[in-house]
Amino acid sequence: MVLRIQKFLSQCGYCSRRKAETLILESRVTVNAQTAAIGQIIDAARDIVKVDTVRIHYTPPKQPIVLMLNKPRGVICTHPTKCAPEKTVFDFIPDAFAKERFLYCGRLDKDSQGMLILTNDGDFAHKLTHPSSNITKIYHVTLSHPIASEQKIQLLRGIEDQREVLRAEKVLELPSRNSRQTLEIHLKQGRKREIRRMIDACDCHVHRLKRVQIGQLKLKNLSVGHVKCLAQEDISRLFAL
Repeated sequence: MVLRIQKFLSQCGYCSRRKAETLILESRVTVNAQTAAIGQIIDAARDIVKVDTVRIHYTPPKQPIVLMLNKPRGVICTHPTKCAPEKTVFDFIPDAFAKERFLYCGRLDKDSQGMLILTNDGDFAHKLTHPSSNITKIYHVTLSHPIASEQKIQLLRGIEDQREVLRAEKVLELPSRNSRQTLEIHLKQGRKREIRRMIDACDCHVHRLKRVQIGQLKLKNLSVGHVKCLAQEDISRLFAL
């Protein structure tokens, strides 16, 4: 089968296409002992593809599996290693899928909780996370102390941080059972620790952060630490605008 190198890595379940492009740019991918280039066409059945020193063997496309995890706080989004023995999101994969290699679609940091999508399909992961899909993600964010209306407006206008513009699509105030202010923040882009960086720029800090919705799919009725295998109807909701 002839296909582009980044799609080959994605289809083999090694990583998403976006991650594959990063690996290629870092010169960590070789084809027949030659450094690979983004968009390079390969013969999946004949060419020898390696990431670092590990050969990646071609596997025919599988039936995509898409899971939704209600990620607990204190759990990291990374594959477990001997050097990083912390509990990871992949520890929650049901035994029935133990032989599959899963990717997460949109990281939640260690201190955040809520909806996390996992899949064995690299193309699916790429589609769900790529900005061109224009998918809204909704978070409930409890703050260390209230911020002013002017600061909420600034979140909508955009905040420049580390040469990036961080911007919320919508900011709503939610009823709170205690003295802490809770906001519902809608994002379309997915920059690293984006909400925490925006709130820090408002001279405030995030007390709790929970992702509650992606597209039109909601987290409701899934307990913390539990996993749901998504049906096609649920998957369609992920991409609904």
